Amino acid sequence: MLPLLLLSLAFAYAVFQKGGVWPKDWSVFLLALTLISAFFWLRARRAQLAPPLERSLRWPLLLLPGYAAFQLLPLPRPLRPPHAPPRAPRQDPPARPLPSPSFAPLTVVPAATLEHFVRIAGCLLAFFLLRQLAFRLADHPWALVFPLLAIAALEAALGLAQFYTKGSEGYARGTFVNRNHYAGFLEMSLPFAVMYPIGVLRRNPSRHHSPARPALLACAFFALAALILLGVIHSLSRMGFISALFALFVCGTGILACMFPIPRLRLPRFTFTIAVAVLVLAAFIFLPPDQLIARFGDLAATDDISGDTRVQIWKESLRLIAAFPLFGCGLGGYHSAFLKYKQVAPTQTVDFAHNDYLQSLAELGVLGFAIAAALILAVLAKARRAATAHTHPQGQALAIACLAALAAILLHSLADFNLYIPANAMLLTWIAATAASLMFSSRPLPGWRPAPRENPTRLPTFDF
Repeated sequence: MLPLLLLSLAFAYAVFQKGGVWPKDWSVFLLALTLISAFFWLRARRAQLAPPLERSLRWPLLLLPGYAAFQLLPLPRPLRPPHAPPRAPRQDPPARPLPSPSFAPLTVVPAATLEHFVRIAGCLLAFFLLRQLAFRLADHPWALVFPLLAIAALEAALGLAQFYTKGSEGYARGTFVNRNHYAGFLEMSLPFAVMYPIGVLRRNPSRHHSPARPALLACAFFALAALILLGVIHSLSRMGFISALFALFVCGTGILACMFPIPRLRLPRFTFTIAVAVLVLAAFIFLPPDQLIARFGDLAATDDISGDTRVQIWKESLRLIAAFPLFGCGLGGYHSAFLKYKQVAPTQTVDFAHNDYLQSLAELGVLGFAIAAALILAVLAKARRAATAHTHPQGQALAIACLAALAAILLHSLADFNLYIPANAMLLTWIAATAASLMFSSRPLPGWRPAPRENPTRLPTFDF
């Protein structure tokens, strides 16, 4: 479909332009997204539009950009909450204090909040567009994520070339500025390369009908998964490597819970979960190169700040959260508001909390953070439902991949700020839209032939 192709090309441009961290590059993507969306909806017929969203998704999706707009709204002094943040601190205050303005927004940096509002609005527009495309492509649910795998494959190949090139930085980072954000992009793409061949192999479970095409296709995508995993490993990102292995663990347990005939084996389900955990632990021990092992051996060292400094930043961020608990200091206002409470690393600039949860809580407050958490939980619930209730193995595999990708980035966000990188935030939006539209394809697809049941009272079991 032309809109999906154009959107994929625009997203690839943003990814290859350092993850869209420069406003001009991200503005090009947002402009392209707006034009593609207008082209799609002008040509779409009402009968071809997806059904309305469920309440669990509709309200958080609408409230999150509305909350960012509320932070920008100038409020009169009597209506501002008692913990409304003051204006951005000045390095050299005047001799006479300036009077407090009669009208002022809740955010300490309105320009930064406006920029983040535009990002959220762009993600919201992309979510609805991708959901509509998923409805159109219900017979081919994996078509929505193939562009992501192509981009991830190019990034992984470029990262490996960087690692093995003489005179390079000694690690893979692709087109990203930071290797941790590069690893974050790849770890969200990895589960899809792993689960697609599983869905292909389960498409026809008959042992007497095993054509070569599915096997060759599965081998190709397993090789792609290996390439992406190697990109994560050679980024030498410790949290990226751990998150990628956690994604593989979620994939393994998802296969056992939803797709694998455990009842036939007559063993407790937790036994297989332990087996998957042992395999992941073995990968943690034997896969990393010497450089990554050395980085794990020196946990206190990071690219920019030491581990002790990072922990201190988290502690001081809690003081900022306590100062503005209800509405936060405004999206994008962490850097300016944190200056008042910053005591660690006086010679260094701290733009981010290196923890998406703490920074989101500081900028959004309890109310905004609750809206964002409700949205994430709703998407996870939709993916989990599809993993257990989808009528086709390829749909189940896609649901498990979405769950694993979300789990990986949620884990990585504990020690980094991946969600403040525009390309990674858009990738998360892409995955969320895919998860929210999985049940559109929950019906027998062409070529799907379920195995005959020997006992009608038992669930069907399949053999590879």
